[in-house]
Amino acid sequence: MNKPHLRGVTLIELMVAISVLVILTAVGVPNFESALNNTRLSSSANELGGAVQLARAESIRRNRSVVLCRSETLAACAAGNEWSAWIVFVDTNGDGAVSAGEEILKTGAISAPLVMRASAAISSRGHIVSFMPNGIARAADESALLNAALAICVASTHPTQNARELLIAFGGRTTVRAVATGGTCDTAPSDT
Repeated sequence: MNKPHLRGVTLIELMVAISVLVILTAVGVPNFESALNNTRLSSSANELGGAVQLARAESIRRNRSVVLCRSETLAACAAGNEWSAWIVFVDTNGDGAVSAGEEILKTGAISAPLVMRASAAISSRGHIVSFMPNGIARAADESALLNAALAICVASTHPTQNARELLIAFGGRTTVRAVATGGTCDTAPSDT
């Protein structure tokens, strides 16, 4: 009687398969990280851009000042360099702070590994962007139109353009651009 001949995997075949797996992983992981970070940056920048446009549109529609500001509690404005959350609210008394009876229209937040910073034109105003009833945002001196930027960044070189800057120009027009910061997120964006 013949015994069936069993054939297994040789050590050489196993080593070749593991080598191929290691090479594919080494090539695929950075690309996956870039895709994941690009998605995070784009979706956060789009959400923030929507909040700015909402604030502008509601200021015109309601004929009242509407404010976008940095927040820590999603219920009040707060000073500070790093924005992890923001709110949009109707500023009926014009004081730039959420007061009793003022409606919060939208809240938003970003989470690690993303960080967000404001340019000097926004940080010098107590970290608020205030749209007047005509839909225009003014600079700190109240005579010039606001030209400023909010940047969302991930501290990574994957992708090389690791930040998205939301530019606010001419008092309300917004644009998003991809920016390379060398893999760091330490500096605030420049005013547009």
